[in-house]
Amino acid sequence: MKKHKNNFKKVSYFSKTPVFPRFSFLLITIVFLIGLAAFTINYFSHSNVLQFFCSLSILIMSIYFIKSWILIRKEYNSSPLKKLKRFIKENKLYEEDIREVGTNENGSIKRRKIVVNSIYFLYKKTENNELIIRALKRADRFSDKANSYETLLSALFGLPLYKKIDEITYCDYIFELVPDERIILSHNPLKKTDTTIRVTHKIFYDISKVSHGLLVGSTGSGKSFYVNSKILDYARMGAELYIVDPKSADLSLIRFIEGFGEKRVASKPNQIARILREVNEIMENRYQKHFREVSAFGKTFLDFSLPPVVIVIDEWAAFIQGVDKKLHDECSRYLLQLILKGRASGCFVELILQRPDTSFIEGAVRDSIGCRIALGNMSKQGYEMCFGSTDIDYKTITVKVGGYIQIDGQHNSPVYFETPLIQNNFNFLEELQSIISHPLRNPESNRNREADAQASERSVRVFSIN
Repeated sequence: MKKHKNNFKKVSYFSKTPVFPRFSFLLITIVFLIGLAAFTINYFSHSNVLQFFCSLSILIMSIYFIKSWILIRKEYNSSPLKKLKRFIKENKLYEEDIREVGTNENGSIKRRKIVVNSIYFLYKKTENNELIIRALKRADRFSDKANSYETLLSALFGLPLYKKIDEITYCDYIFELVPDERIILSHNPLKKTDTTIRVTHKIFYDISKVSHGLLVGSTGSGKSFYVNSKILDYARMGAELYIVDPKSADLSLIRFIEGFGEKRVASKPNQIARILREVNEIMENRYQKHFREVSAFGKTFLDFSLPPVVIVIDEWAAFIQGVDKKLHDECSRYLLQLILKGRASGCFVELILQRPDTSFIEGAVRDSIGCRIALGNMSKQGYEMCFGSTDIDYKTITVKVGGYIQIDGQHNSPVYFETPLIQNNFNFLEELQSIISHPLRNPESNRNREADAQASERSVRVFSIN
């Protein structure tokens, strides 16, 4: 076993057992202690008391060394090194050849079958309580199957695969040693000082780097619970929220919260088109005001203390199917512009669908969305429409709040997760009201908020004239 760069340890058929777990180490230690005992007893032969205490000390040392060795041996037997060595041998992930090893007494050539090549694994445990097993691709006969060991490795370690990263020269299998935990939503009206959305204790992302969200799931999959938690996260970071609910369901009730009303919450087609147009106007106004100079190169809305503007669209398919072609084309154009251009200016879209059909959302739009989530059980085609083509085996979802998530820059393929827990006594509307009512921390953000409002008013006037 050798240490590899990035603190990985290398394992192959040729890896040797470390010194301390070996039986030879224990035997040498015992022989040494026996010799030490014999020498001590002989040296202190003139004093029975000293002999007794020396013998007792050596006995205690012997017991300590033996117990330590047993613990080391037990730890080694359950270590990735031991398990991977056994995995290599039992699955015959090595090559043998017959080689000349000398001559017999009669002068004939002596041949013996020896191992000449082996698959190589690397492993390490991370600070995030993850075990990474890396199968190296060394352009030998083991390279083709380096990305196909997820089922066997999962059984070997008794852990579900968290995610797999398949690269040109290696394939990483990542297992969680400590399972991720759901977030429990509780009363917290304080504003956030960052722009992160926390999904679980381990999964979170920054909207300034990962823009827009897609949430897919059938009725009863837990979409509403997750959307509510995400709206609260946006509200805590001081975002300007717009709600589109064509079915006039739960989200439409946000209109009763002070500061929203029908100006920020829409259910009818013309109202929805107006909101999409308003948010587009805000986006274009920000680009005109803040991103026209060379000094704006590489900057985002955060550099200008601009609050995020978020439009949450529930059941986009239900809306887009029920409008005439003119409104269909207009709203689709607004949506496309926001998704393709919104990140730098701080304008974001959260799309909620029962099924990610390409007739409702184009592949180019889907691929531009940074956080994609599928809740509940879906067909393989449904997963592909949400995440694109992947080679993972989706497990059956047995809990209402379970699903798969893929975040750009974090996941090469979807990973299983469970949405935040909202307890029965938690009142979403009251919590949202308390957050909205809480004083803002950044006065510069307030001034920019007023500028957005003015841009929005101009959009309303133009819309009314048209």
